Amino acid sequence: MAIRLGPSLAYTLAATLLVSMALLHQHPASPWAWELYMTVLPAMREPVFLLLALPGMDGAVAVSLLALAALAGIYLAARPERHPRARFIHAHLALVAAGLGLVRAASAQAGLAGLSLPQLLRGDWALLPTIDSALWVALFVLVSAACLASHIAIIRRIRKGDML
Repeated sequence: MAIRLGPSLAYTLAATLLVSMALLHQHPASPWAWELYMTVLPAMREPVFLLLALPGMDGAVAVSLLALAALAGIYLAARPERHPRARFIHAHLALVAAGLGLVRAASAQAGLAGLSLPQLLRGDWALLPTIDSALWVALFVLVSAACLASHIAIIRRIRKGDML
């Protein structure tokens, strides 16, 4: 059950990043708001910013969509045998979103290859996206496991002849 909830955790973390951004807007001096924002940012930066870039999307709509996706994931995790295709799609969307952070971090790090050591030492790379966030690693492993579980469930149903 915990593995099947991995995608819901991904959607919840994305909504948490949006909420932390709103908290920072309202209380820019709050250490708690900054702690929340900086904890979730490395894991969910790219998917959230891509979501906000969609036409007509604002923070409230995005939080609502992410909350609905998380709730749908809880329903799908509680009843895995009823909607295997929906669970498959739900998990793989979360995996793609979680994987966006890795792709962005890898491309940013690859862009550093042409720089010399003195240029690197002068710059402040504190906000450079990295893939060493423990939260991101745990999230990626959990969502990958949920995807693998959905693949296994679909293959089992196909072998039984339930899903052709």
